[in-house]
Amino acid sequence: MTPSGPLLLAGGGHSHALLLKRWAMTPRLRPKRGVVLVNRHPTALYSGMVPGLIAGIYRRDELSINLPHLCDRAGVAFVQAEIIGVDSQRQHLLLHERPSLSFGMLSLDVGAVTHNSDNLPGVPIKPLEEALQFLSQQDPEDPQPFRVVGAGPAGIEVALALRRRWPRRALNLQTRPDQLNAGTKSILHRAHIHCVTDASAEATLLCTGSRAPFWLAESGFAVDHDGRVLTNAFLQLEGHTNLFASGDCAVMTSQPRPASGVWAVRSAVPLAQNLEAKCNGQSLKRWTPQRQ
Repeated sequence: MTPSGPLLLAGGGHSHALLLKRWAMTPRLRPKRGVVLVNRHPTALYSGMVPGLIAGIYRRDELSINLPHLCDRAGVAFVQAEIIGVDSQRQHLLLHERPSLSFGMLSLDVGAVTHNSDNLPGVPIKPLEEALQFLSQQDPEDPQPFRVVGAGPAGIEVALALRRRWPRRALNLQTRPDQLNAGTKSILHRAHIHCVTDASAEATLLCTGSRAPFWLAESGFAVDHDGRVLTNAFLQLEGHTNLFASGDCAVMTSQPRPASGVWAVRSAVPLAQNLEAKCNGQSLKRWTPQRQ
């Protein structure tokens, strides 16, 4: 049965941006119903270029996706609002200080936030907009060290990007004891980034992993240990045939994997095809991603 009511695209992540591009380039594929994209900001940042932005290699406009413009080209309405939940029984998307939006179908691509289970002081790297604002307010010549907490791939990448951005400011990378191998320590040493294990009151950026926004679990959806909604191979939420999800906020039950923008890009076409098929009362296609 084809669900009635508009299709809401919650979040301006990579999957939804590519979905809009698809409909802009091939309008006949767009569902013959109202489609609305809801996002907190009018722009979305291409995450693969963010380290280069932090380093000062790129300008912000070079990696910003103008969502209202892309929506206009795709024949989709744009609403700027912060999403705070989903009422799946009433089929309403809940917004901060705004009336909720009703839907017939919903697609979630709301990204991730920084996982700070230890309630560490500092500014989280995600959401990116707030982190970039925090970095822009820092003094490159400040005699006080700046600290990056978290020595996973993201933390190391950000620390090295900050060294290029601030050639003279002291940088500390907070790690766990014995977390880094000798090769990584050598690279950081040559970049004059000091590895520390103690806590500090320095200006701090938290790169401590990611998790899905809390409101997904609070909305009653089945989630994994990182709060990501569980989907089947058709990218439908478990127990909800009219709700779909992609990107860092979701994980396929049959294909558990770490959050990665690469997966969001790969799932964009399967997501688009199944949203189009569901709107048209056609059979959905199972997605079997290839591991690389």
